Amino acid sequence: MTLPRLDPGERLLIYGIGNPGRQDDALGVRLVECLATMGLTGNVTLDANYQLAPEDALLFSEHDVAIVADATVAAEAAAPYDVHPVEPRATTAFTSHALGIGTVLELSARLYGRTPRTYALAMPAYAFDVNADLSPVAARNLASTVDAVVAMLVDRSPDDAGRD
Repeated sequence: MTLPRLDPGERLLIYGIGNPGRQDDALGVRLVECLATMGLTGNVTLDANYQLAPEDALLFSEHDVAIVADATVAAEAAAPYDVHPVEPRATTAFTSHALGIGTVLELSARLYGRTPRTYALAMPAYAFDVNADLSPVAARNLASTVDAVVAMLVDRSPDDAGRD
């Protein structure tokens, strides 16, 4: 699946997840950091953290579309990224220390009466040593993902990113 098309005026949240001290685990955070340097304006909110928390439900409820970017070790994940829709889903866990995207959306619906159209953006990760540097392959995938997100924001097809 490709990145979503945005309708004019839709409020977009791009939320990066990851640990900046564990190499490729930082991919979601690094995506947000790259986008933050581009001076995006308008209806785009950028945020990042180690993980989602119950408090994020309010932030999600304030947007029409959300993209949650994170690293993945899933063998079937496409490079440079894979995108799939996420629906609200109530789950029970031993702790509220870390929540899944669907759980945050469920909280958003219950507490604030609305949820954004939400997508998980998974970027393949290859190295997790204690180190702030991305692996070379992850860094290339990140650059391609940044290009695709920027293309989406200027209302071009993500598949055309970098083909001017």
